[in-house]
Amino acid sequence: SALQYHSSTSATGTSMPSSSTSAAPPPRREDIRKEGWAWKESLFLRQYRKRWLVLTCPPHPQPSRLLTFSKKQDYSARPTEDIDLRQCGTVKSADDLTNKPFSFTVQVPDRNFFLAVDNDADRNEWVAAIGRATTENRRVRSYSEEVEYQEQQARLAAARAAGD
Repeated sequence: SALQYHSSTSATGTSMPSSSTSAAPPPRREDIRKEGWAWKESLFLRQYRKRWLVLTCPPHPQPSRLLTFSKKQDYSARPTEDIDLRQCGTVKSADDLTNKPFSFTVQVPDRNFFLAVDNDADRNEWVAAIGRATTENRRVRSYSEEVEYQEQQARLAAARAAGD
């Protein structure tokens, strides 16, 4: 069964790279939502390489991220990919695009990442977890931005009242 999550709106008003080149801090154990082995297609050679895939969902305002590592749970190493899920437009099954069973794609503005796992259930779990992390990240940020706006308006109103 093909699961798909799609967002038609931009996650943020600013343009951000999906893969960071700066050294992000290693993931904290309490922020890891899901982890496991996957095969990831390389950018230039288009070869699939085995990677330890880690989905993190830290507290707001930190973004949810999808990280890949060369070795299992070696978080002291720099990730081979660091995908900011605020930029994720779609995550869906991709067997038809890759000709590889149990594959899925994570689509961001500047790149489509292709990954594959060992079975359909695992693929569906990853697609659902990444989709949830993407939408939760947006919902939390939108709500907190609204609270911040309401607090700012209340401060302005109080300042105006004090000035009268």
